[in-house]
Amino acid sequence: MRLVEGFGDEGRRLYQAIDGRTRGTLPTRLQLRSLMVSGRSGIGKSLLLNTIAQHLQCIVIRIHLGRTIAAGNQHHGLKQQLSRVPTDKPTIVCFVDAELFRGLYGNIVAKFCRDIEDFPQCLVVMTTRNPHKVVPALRHQCDDHIRLLPPGRFERLQLARWYVCGKLAESTLEDIADRAHGKIAAELFAILNTHISSRPYLSKAKPALPAVVRWEDIGGLDEIIDELKESIVWPLQYREQFKRLGIRAPRGVLLHGPPGTGKTMLAKAAATEVAANFISVAIPDLIKGEVGESEKSLAAVFETAKRSPSILFLDEIEAIFGSREHAGETGKKLISQLFLEMDSIPEDAHMVVLAATNEYRLIDPSILRPGRLDKIMHIPRPNEQSRLDILRRSTRHLTLEDRDKLLIWLATEAELSGAEIKSLVRSACYSAIQRESKTLTKQDFEVALRSFTSATADI
Repeated sequence: MRLVEGFGDEGRRLYQAIDGRTRGTLPTRLQLRSLMVSGRSGIGKSLLLNTIAQHLQCIVIRIHLGRTIAAGNQHHGLKQQLSRVPTDKPTIVCFVDAELFRGLYGNIVAKFCRDIEDFPQCLVVMTTRNPHKVVPALRHQCDDHIRLLPPGRFERLQLARWYVCGKLAESTLEDIADRAHGKIAAELFAILNTHISSRPYLSKAKPALPAVVRWEDIGGLDEIIDELKESIVWPLQYREQFKRLGIRAPRGVLLHGPPGTGKTMLAKAAATEVAANFISVAIPDLIKGEVGESEKSLAAVFETAKRSPSILFLDEIEAIFGSREHAGETGKKLISQLFLEMDSIPEDAHMVVLAATNEYRLIDPSILRPGRLDKIMHIPRPNEQSRLDILRRSTRHLTLEDRDKLLIWLATEAELSGAEIKSLVRSACYSAIQRESKTLTKQDFEVALRSFTSATADI
């Protein structure tokens, strides 16, 4: 089944568990009686379960605690629902949001799980967004735990093919699969809807896909790119050769340098080169209000990265993972968790940690030990020759008046970073639009430079 392939090993495990129990395709001693399926909202828990059940012609009985309580039935209502489970037909009993089943409700469900052995064609599935909040009495009843994680490129392509049913060209699906790093099923389907619709402006969901970044898009950093290829790309592309020759690849790489010098672009281009997931961690997403949740959030990110070829990008790493001497309580715990996660990355893991900082001096030295961020690369502001290279790449699709002379003048005149050069080119394009011209001139760049200098002075 194509949809099952879209969920990788986890999808196949769930299919085998349901098939083995409800259809008896596995010996009794190998059958699972109950299992937990976890994953964030929109990742596809219900979709996967329903599709497998339909394919295997199983009855699905969904039990929502919230609906049971709202109906006023309380404990008796829950017992009544469970008493109606057929004992002679392939059946899946799904407890939705298992973390809500606490106290007496949890005890009722736990007893039902123990009694399920009397129903040879019945399987209990508990779905949850947060398995850590499921009470131990229920967790211990589960014979297995299947964690659904964001799909890799291959899985995204399978999900897209299943969803569109031939309504989009294969090249379009491959492009979306390339660019939808980190997107889960619901987000991917929303993106596909905008392409399927003949009038996309009527669609409610209009998520934007990031542009694919390649090495050729990055100017002035050829030596850095070569180093990154050796440190990140080669170990992922030539794993067997590295293993045979006994070469230990860096587990993590730290990029440091001034803002706007291309650190994030380098990380994205490396992910594109090896067709890996690019998992960018936003620091605010790690900070949780409840005790211990921040560490669990970081652990979940690493778990996701370990499951498929991934580049885990920690931007502005000094904001949380700086010196422990100056870190708060949450910061110290996150630093310890980061050490634990990096030290536990298996040798054969298809992942690399790539971190970036503008403040190298603030980084805790312990993070830079061998086996952690042990490859350190400085990304400097571009010199004149590098600026010329960046300008050529940034304007290669534009029409410029007297191109070579104009770009040489700009590279000499504007001592800007890579990000600032891109902003300058964009401002020059606006100037040309105002003149109703398709050709950019020196005048457009002079206008852009004046506004750029003025804005910088205000800051």
